[in-house]
Amino acid sequence: MESNNIYDHKKIGKNLKLFFFYKNLNTGLPIWLPLGIYIYNRIKKIIKVINCRNNYNEVFTPLIGSYNIYNKSGHIKNYLNNIFQILYKKKIYLKPMNCPYHCLIYKNYNNLSYKLLPIKFFEFGTVFRNEKSGEINGLFRTKMFTQDDGHIFCKNSIQVIKEINNLINIILYIYKKFNFKSFFIRLSLRKSNGKNKYIGKKQYWDKAERILKEIIKKRKIKYKISYGEAAFYGPKIDFIIKDSYKRNWQISTIQIDYNTPKKFNLTYINKYNEIKYPIMIHRALIGSLERFIGILLEHTKGNLPIWLLKIQIIIIPIFIKNHYLYVKDIYKKLTKKKIRICIDKTKSNLNKKIKKYDKLKIPIILIVGDYEIRNKSVYIRHNKQKNNMKLKDAYKYIYKYIYNN
Repeated sequence: MESNNIYDHKKIGKNLKLFFFYKNLNTGLPIWLPLGIYIYNRIKKIIKVINCRNNYNEVFTPLIGSYNIYNKSGHIKNYLNNIFQILYKKKIYLKPMNCPYHCLIYKNYNNLSYKLLPIKFFEFGTVFRNEKSGEINGLFRTKMFTQDDGHIFCKNSIQVIKEINNLINIILYIYKKFNFKSFFIRLSLRKSNGKNKYIGKKQYWDKAERILKEIIKKRKIKYKISYGEAAFYGPKIDFIIKDSYKRNWQISTIQIDYNTPKKFNLTYINKYNEIKYPIMIHRALIGSLERFIGILLEHTKGNLPIWLLKIQIIIIPIFIKNHYLYVKDIYKKLTKKKIRICIDKTKSNLNKKIKKYDKLKIPIILIVGDYEIRNKSVYIRHNKQKNNMKLKDAYKYIYKYIYNN
């Protein structure tokens, strides 16, 4: 059902020519357009740089898996209704989670020395969820999406605490960069009567829950406890941001898992030469890229930060033949400063062009006619302001705005 809200991300995405859906042809599966995939890849690049700076090893895992891998991980028992199954001689499953494969990667290095831990993997892992048609909602709930997924294998609780604190610092940095100013943490724990829902021994659950509680309290972060919302393998903290409409959205997650390493028989050698199981941290910094972009579009009402856009400035020469050389000089000067700029060479009238770029929410529109050439100036439309500026002043204005935002 289509929303009447003009700031619905599906409408914004369509107006900005970022992505689209075809009803009954690709339900729950967005098709990305050039302007949209630029934003998608730019966010991926930011997250990749953050991971690499924090000593994560990038990996890539298959999009399908056998019954055996998801049975071993516990997903067949606990998550089967959400997994796409393909019948081909034997059952094959479209990947619902990345963690089982990250366990296999660790297993490839099995019996590591404790000195090499923690070891960290991250992946932009495309996963598939068999969502019901009534639950599909634009980019918020799709049948295929990409997670900024990561896993950390630690040797003890001291490392777990250190890594979780580091993850919180990273998440806060990301929220600041994307201008999410308000958030709280949801601490998701077991239900006392939900024995069949969870795997592993009570003592490890108690330890993991205690670690998360202590970290949150020491950091003095506002939090709420939610019983029964833990993953089937361990407790977690979910970061709930508040958008510009005061709505809550879960974006980031950090989960402690004592159980999955045992299921996959993952080990390391401690300083006494004993074989031990590592503790696994599951984490996503922004979760689904698709969902994050949908939230960002509604949070900003489509006015995305200028550093995220494929086209930051449009130059419109009123008459191509008369004004093109002057416009081309402006284009060259700005592109040398790594500003992303396009020249409109189409023949439609000026008002139609301005309406088109206003609808696309291009932040800065520069217009050049005879008057601008005579006066060595340019007409600037930006933030509903309209000014004729001398070129040298226009350049200063543009540099200041773009480099400070």
